[in-house]
Amino acid sequence: MIERIAGIDYLRALMSVCVVAWHMNIAGSSVTYPKAEYFQRSLTVSDIVNFHILLLAVPTFMFISNYLYARNGPSAAVLQKRLRRLLLLLTFWPLAWILYNKGYRGLFEIVPHSVSAFAVAVMQAGYTIYYFFVSLMVCLLVTHWATALPARVQVGGFIVSTALLSVLPQLSSTSGLHALSAYWSPLNFVPFSFAAVLVAKHRDYIRSKKTLLSVVLIVLSAALSKFEWHFSAGDIFFPDGGYAIPPYTRSSLVFAVLAICIVAVESSIKDNVMIRFMAKYSLALYCLHLFVMEPMKRLVSRISQDHLIVTSVSFVLVIMASYAIAMLLRFYLREEVIM
Repeated sequence: MIERIAGIDYLRALMSVCVVAWHMNIAGSSVTYPKAEYFQRSLTVSDIVNFHILLLAVPTFMFISNYLYARNGPSAAVLQKRLRRLLLLLTFWPLAWILYNKGYRGLFEIVPHSVSAFAVAVMQAGYTIYYFFVSLMVCLLVTHWATALPARVQVGGFIVSTALLSVLPQLSSTSGLHALSAYWSPLNFVPFSFAAVLVAKHRDYIRSKKTLLSVVLIVLSAALSKFEWHFSAGDIFFPDGGYAIPPYTRSSLVFAVLAICIVAVESSIKDNVMIRFMAKYSLALYCLHLFVMEPMKRLVSRISQDHLIVTSVSFVLVIMASYAIAMLLRFYLREEVIM
């Protein structure tokens, strides 16, 4: 049973909506310029919303999962149970998406023809958005291992893994190895394993310094963001999604996620029926929204051709449809697959 913490319920609910907003370009397109043009423009509101709010969703989920694991007492039995569930999710959802999107031919398209292609296919969960489950498996293993380490080693692991996120984009640009800074790389999320262990083990201290720590973390995130927009950009990142900087290989996200999470996990906030419902079905929204996104856009496009109307109405309908389908699927699928 997942521990019920009201602040975490809010994060689950809101961040699952952020995932949908990102994939539907609710805040508009960002940073789709070659590097030469990129440095001649200023940051827009769309850039800030997309890269500093919406992209917090996946790292936040990563921290929450590892934090709850570390907080509730890691054990070989619990780890085995969690890994088994992740394998179930990793088997079901990529297969369901590939068959839905491309039919059985899609299965042949993901067959790797080399060792490196096989590794990429595994890390990307068959070239789907469900790479999250692969990275979460890696991070849970790191978290399980890190809990037994001395505090100074845990701190060192956090510092090194976070600093690496500022170095990898430049290594990618100089070496031409795009995979070092790919959105699906587990290296993007390893800092959250060490952070989860540290926050779980030092809850009392963090609670007493919550406001100060939050301010410091936000300042660090802002300073690193400025560094990233200037020094982490490169043409090599465009194949990853059309962006001049890597989505997740950014240390600023680590501190931003920590700032909101230490407030959430130690807050006296009270949830309500809607938040509990959204939190309960946050995994379902993440897994299902791609299945209904395009159908909803086509449906709304028949009524209006206005881009703003199509995008905003489709966004709401995708969320509602995903929740409805999830509630229906509970009668046919194991709970571990949908909730």
